[in-house]
Amino acid sequence: MDLTVLESSWLSEILRKKLNIIKPAYGAMAMAMPAMGIAAATTSASSAPPAEAVAPEEKKEKTEFEVKLESFTPEGKIKVIKEIRSITNLGLKEAKELVEKAPVIVKSNVPKADAETMKKQIEAAGAKVALE
Repeated sequence: MDLTVLESSWLSEILRKKLNIIKPAYGAMAMAMPAMGIAAATTSASSAPPAEAVAPEEKKEKTEFEVKLESFTPEGKIKVIKEIRSITNLGLKEAKELVEKAPVIVKSNVPKADAETMKKQIEAAGAKVALE
């Protein structure tokens, strides 16, 4: 099986997530190898705890969201286009093209309260919306 560099990167990322392995600090290992032998670098790297394990990051609550139009009903297409126009200030043609590209992000970096309001408006028009 031949993997491209990109595919191998994806594979390593998937395995890292599935096996719950902490991502290595690339700069520290690369700088240690020329100064020490390869064997010395691997033993010192395996004996020292990773920086992420020492200071666990606090999970911050997400404050800004993306409003994503996932799908819409054919009967409600016109209503959805009108709602998208009012939310994004797009013209009729641009709003229609945006709706027809679904699933698509309608608006990014929206505060939580505004995103939930937009979601309710678009869902009332007959669409399925997700906040990311």
